[in-house]
Amino acid sequence: MLTALKEAGNQGLGKGMAAGFRLATARLGPAVTAEVPKAMPSGYAPILARSLQFRTEARAFKYVARVTWRVYGDGQKERRDVPQLNRGILRHPVYGRSRALKRHALHQATSRLNPWVAQRVRSGFVDRPVDRLGVDVRREMNKVIDAVAAKITRG
Repeated sequence: MLTALKEAGNQGLGKGMAAGFRLATARLGPAVTAEVPKAMPSGYAPILARSLQFRTEARAFKYVARVTWRVYGDGQKERRDVPQLNRGILRHPVYGRSRALKRHALHQATSRLNPWVAQRVRSGFVDRPVDRLGVDVRREMNKVIDAVAAKITRG
């Protein structure tokens, strides 16, 4: 595919193909965001839904085009563990609980951070929408590839 694009000249076909792939995957992001309240606890769902971001990467190789669609979310200090959340495990500190240190620790902190717990949540908040819309997305990507192939054959 890449050799055919090079032989056709620099007519912006590669950029057009990448833009078509991004357009084809555009429906996945809102579908995943809409799935978050069904899978996460009510206090965490709006926070996670606001922080989710989606990225589509399209790369063309000699005979193959590869499209990668990534889901990630930025937290206050680090990235949210979206793959683990998708597997159904939510790690969070226990709310309202901290451990007091010894009273004679004058020059140190007086309490330790909350202990962490792994809570089970409904798994597949990314997988379900991708599985549901995957056939349509593939069909749209095939249309993009066919359009680029038709432009190459026309010259």
